[in-house]
Amino acid sequence: MKKTLLAIVAISSLVMGGPVSAQQGAGGFLSTLGAWKFGGAMNTREGELSVAAAWAYSMELEFRVRPDGTAVISVDYQPSTLRLKTIGIGTTELFDIDVWYFQAGGHYEIIDRGPVVPYGIGLLGAAWFNPGGGSRAESEWALAGTFGGGARIPLGASGKVNLRLEGRINITIPWWGGGLYCGGGGCYSSVGGTVGPVQAGVLAGLAFAIGGGGGGRARR
Repeated sequence: MKKTLLAIVAISSLVMGGPVSAQQGAGGFLSTLGAWKFGGAMNTREGELSVAAAWAYSMELEFRVRPDGTAVISVDYQPSTLRLKTIGIGTTELFDIDVWYFQAGGHYEIIDRGPVVPYGIGLLGAAWFNPGGGSRAESEWALAGTFGGGARIPLGASGKVNLRLEGRINITIPWWGGGLYCGGGGCYSSVGGTVGPVQAGVLAGLAFAIGGGGGGRARR
């Protein structure tokens, strides 16, 4: 677990700690994104527990803190279904579950030699697995990291509205002694302190420049 935590911190630091080679931009962005998320399986004593692939929704607020990078506050929500796959029985749908990610970190703009701005993503925070109202299971929190990359494409010369396209990986690490408990006499996780569900997703959405200057960006 220590190695995983160190890797998360190191990558997050790299996102905001790259070399400065441009004049400071101004402003930031308010973004709304939709995503298709898949993956999210973990092994338990009862079988393979997984979050079904489903649509997810994100809101992000960015502030430019360096010429080629922004600080980010992110909230991500995915309504889905929890499934259990067991040998000899197959896959059973247990109950509805809402998966939330509350994170902060940064975007590092890798290059900026034209209107399209590619960037790397590094976020760190918490994941909240919240069962639906019809379940007796308890909600669970976990440490979470998000990494990936994308591109911001201006829709017009002003740069006030931008298209965002991204690919991301969400990694969760249950707290020591924690896990995801299904309740009702079964499906108790024993993964406390190890890597938990890992989800991948493809995202698209709009970023609206705030604070003037078209959101600001690095120039080389």
